[in-house]
Amino acid sequence: MNLKDIFGKTSETINKYSKMLIIILFAVAFLATVYQVISRFILQSSFVQNIFPMVDFSIFNFSWIEELIRYLFIWIVFLGIGVVYKSKEHAQVELLHHYSPEKWKNRISLFIEIVNSAVFVFLIMYGWSILKFTSQQISPSMGLNMTLIYSAVLVSSIICLIHAIESVINITIGKRKTAKVDPINENSSVG
Repeated sequence: MNLKDIFGKTSETINKYSKMLIIILFAVAFLATVYQVISRFILQSSFVQNIFPMVDFSIFNFSWIEELIRYLFIWIVFLGIGVVYKSKEHAQVELLHHYSPEKWKNRISLFIEIVNSAVFVFLIMYGWSILKFTSQQISPSMGLNMTLIYSAVLVSSIICLIHAIESVINITIGKRKTAKVDPINENSSVG
């Protein structure tokens, strides 16, 4: 098994599990949000209070759910960064790539992936220092160690670095995976 196959399979596996984890986290965040809405605005409404005056529905309102939803969305966003980067559907400037001669397109793509890799290495180092700094912080409502939340930066950067290395290998070997570039319309102001 060569390096291309190792990074290719690793990248695909990470992407597959990232997508599954995003779906699970989003489902939990959705259910928690629905529960919050029901417990705050329906069970504590004056209509329900008049029907059931002897029941205190405020016991169903948990303050930690709002914090949970916020932390789930942080993880959803950071895992989503890796998924979007893998599929090359992130925002990018395609003008240079579009108007470059064919022989330069691989070189430009390679340069972009190398720059991206350097950014991801920087984020990994910075993410690691954030984890050291936040190791003593505890979330207010849930009592979680904040390294669990801030590790989303580190995990996302590692995932993106693996995807970037796979792209570099594919570009240098010849199987180029470039961005989806739509042909520029003649009516546009770019041409």
